[in-house]
Amino acid sequence: MARKLILVMFALLIAGSTVWFVRNWAGNQNQPVINQVTELKVEKARPTVEILVAAANLPAGTLVRDEHVTWQPWPEGEEIEEKYVVKDKRPLEDLMGTVVRQGIASGEPITDGRLVKPGQSGFLAAVLKPGTRAISIEVNATSGVAGFVFPGDRVDLILTLNVSQGGEEGEGTMSRASETILTDVRVVAMDQSTNDQDQQASVRGVATLEVSPKEAEIVSLSRELGRLSLSLRSIARIEDTQKSKDGNPVMKKERGKGYTRDSDVSALISPPVGGTGVAKKVNIYRAGTLEQQSFE
Repeated sequence: MARKLILVMFALLIAGSTVWFVRNWAGNQNQPVINQVTELKVEKARPTVEILVAAANLPAGTLVRDEHVTWQPWPEGEEIEEKYVVKDKRPLEDLMGTVVRQGIASGEPITDGRLVKPGQSGFLAAVLKPGTRAISIEVNATSGVAGFVFPGDRVDLILTLNVSQGGEEGEGTMSRASETILTDVRVVAMDQSTNDQDQQASVRGVATLEVSPKEAEIVSLSRELGRLSLSLRSIARIEDTQKSKDGNPVMKKERGKGYTRDSDVSALISPPVGGTGVAKKVNIYRAGTLEQQSFE
């Protein structure tokens, strides 16, 4: 009897548990599904300003132009206006015509310490190419091509002087001649300006040229011999129709040094002769025959 009672109680317990489980399951089916949302904390973006950076690699000696720089967003911070060039805080024109003192990589901020301005110590030295020298000559409206020579142009340098012809010392006649002493010379400054963006023609008094050490000696001596003039060269180069092995045109060797005597200009001036005033004669023996040839 006790055994049957235990079985009945156990059956009721199982039945009750089943009913409770079914009720809870059915109730959960009618409840809405709640999605758990994780709250993300978003930090506020720091305010930025635009500063001036290099648009490309700027080697030392580069004359800064508009295309060399660009504006780039930069986190705002303390003393940023003192360190960098901030947009709308400083005119960009102040940096045009300056020269890079130390190379600046692309995207690197432009700072005053990396640039040198006209008039500052070391400015001209920063403009020159490695191994070259700067030397200045006086020019005027005539010898300076009427003010149409600008920094960056290429010129020839012409020396005009008096030349003694024939006779003993003090007895010869004087003639005039001009000679191209240097060719394809780069102009680095006119007066104290190295800005090649200002294309307003104006008569300058001094032209500064970029030359080799030997050419600097030539110019220095030529200033004592006679009058120096500039001859402006074309931007375009003379190209030969001949092709090289790789198919590219071969550049002609443009005439270097040359000279012109006054007798080449005017037919009224007699050409120079030898020191005795008589044309020089040379005896030439050829195949047992004597020939005589005269040279003026």
